[in-house]
Amino acid sequence: MSKDEYTQAMKYEMLVRNVYNCQRGMRNGADLCFMQNAMTMERGETFAKHLGSFEKQFEKVKNYISKALTKASKTTPFSKESEFFITLNNRLEYLSSTSELMDIVNLGLDKIITLKKE
Repeated sequence: MSKDEYTQAMKYEMLVRNVYNCQRGMRNGADLCFMQNAMTMERGETFAKHLGSFEKQFEKVKNYISKALTKASKTTPFSKESEFFITLNNRLEYLSSTSELMDIVNLGLDKIITLKKE
């Protein structure tokens, strides 16, 4: 796992943790290991066959992101930008790579950080 992939996976974790206001853990997918596993499997490295295929891991991460974006659209202070989060969530349906997922994560996390500062 490269430093860049770790940083990207951490951003995924931070998005989920900020939306759910929770600690790191398996609940709500609030752990970077979910994104790390998807990234690793996308490269064809299957060190953990018990996790299933890349597609399975990818869908799991996409589902966690979708739930977080939906919650953000309904939770103060993020609900001020509910349309933004709904639009991001709708874009998830058409994604097929972890780099595309990370584009959504980065946009969502940036907006969340901005809204928390206000």
